[in-house]
Amino acid sequence: MAAPLELLDALTAEGVDTFTFAEAEKMLARSPTATANVLRRLRSHGLIDRLGRGRYAIRPFGSLHTSPATDNLTTAVAATFSNKPHRIAYLSALSELGLLTHPVRTITVASVSQVRIAAISHRPLRVVIERPATIHLETEVVGRSWRSNLDRALFECALRLDLTGSVERLAEALVTGVSGTHAASIARLAQVFGPKGRAAERRLASLVRKLDLPLQLTPDVSARQALIRLDPREREVAWVDETFQVSWHLQPDELRAVVGS
Repeated sequence: MAAPLELLDALTAEGVDTFTFAEAEKMLARSPTATANVLRRLRSHGLIDRLGRGRYAIRPFGSLHTSPATDNLTTAVAATFSNKPHRIAYLSALSELGLLTHPVRTITVASVSQVRIAAISHRPLRVVIERPATIHLETEVVGRSWRSNLDRALFECALRLDLTGSVERLAEALVTGVSGTHAASIARLAQVFGPKGRAAERRLASLVRKLDLPLQLTPDVSARQALIRLDPREREVAWVDETFQVSWHLQPDELRAVVGS
């Protein structure tokens, strides 16, 4: 175990918590095969975890044998995306902000470019490609990574219900986080994202109105405005919010019963 511990000592002395295969190979001054053996031994003892292809994280001593993506998602994401502009987004952001009752397994990251990695610490990774101009709008710096702030996370989940899972999950997060949500920030995001962004603002406004939440979302909607669907994937019409011209696939009372509002 001498060589593995020497590697951990060297990495810890440099103050790093993630490293690459190439960095380990250089520190050990060994062949790729020998380096792979050292890393395999460290993994088997629960001292490091493989984040993705050629990337590893040192396990904190208080959480040996747990996944770094569970213990510290931001560290794992930062190591995976390196210097690429990115942010932890959508349901992953809502989960990290403590707004969901049930944790999400898939890690969703918005990035300016794709990565050749399908999972981080055994959790599925979903990458959503986004323009550099919007990637860091309404975000928070968390460690060496970025995360959608509360306003951005709610807005983007209303923008992409296909990535959110269900209206019920969005409503749950909205009910839990409404006291810290800012209508002006959501309105600014809606303008930046154009027609799709304004549709997302209308969905949120409709939810806020029917769930009786204290948030003053006031998108400009005329009586002749075309209807949009609360969930674009649903074709059934159970109720229409004529104030914001939003077609619901379920009755408002049904949603209130689910989210407890």
